[in-house]
Amino acid sequence: MINYDKARLALDEIQPGLTKYNSIMELLHQVDVSKDESFQKLYNGFYRMRQRKPEFYQGYYDFMEAKKTDAISFEETLEHFYEKFSRIESSFSSKLVATINPNKPVWDKYVMENLDIKVPSYSSNDRLQKTIEAYTKLEEWYDSFLGSSSAKEVLELFDSRFPDTNLTEVKKIDLILWKIR
Repeated sequence: MINYDKARLALDEIQPGLTKYNSIMELLHQVDVSKDESFQKLYNGFYRMRQRKPEFYQGYYDFMEAKKTDAISFEETLEHFYEKFSRIESSFSSKLVATINPNKPVWDKYVMENLDIKVPSYSSNDRLQKTIEAYTKLEEWYDSFLGSSSAKEVLELFDSRFPDTNLTEVKKIDLILWKIR
């Protein structure tokens, strides 16, 4: 569960990220994300996508552009990047999926730590499958939490601080969990 007092404190730090997130979501369907450098810079900054080769960024945004109107899954995205780059990009895959479908959670090291979901080590056997299983646990946590009275309290707190955001409940919780460190 999310501690109410920690959530309240986290909300003090959300505004700059919320503004960037809203801009990303506005632009997603207005521009060709595979070519729009302003979108890419905003997205890279918000999601802290750094230290990748230009080929990765181009492949990432080409895939996002091609799939931005599809009901894409975490598994499909993760496997795509694994095949294309021979890397298991759990965090970046989830961020792409959650951008296209804001009802999907973001895999972030702080979120996973806060929820006590074990992340497969780099040396794990069958790391790809274990990563998919960890994301499934993340989705299950959200499904369970969003039906709780704690979620209702935290969401009311968010809405009182940031009315009329039109964010999904998942995204509101994502933003809070991101800031609880």
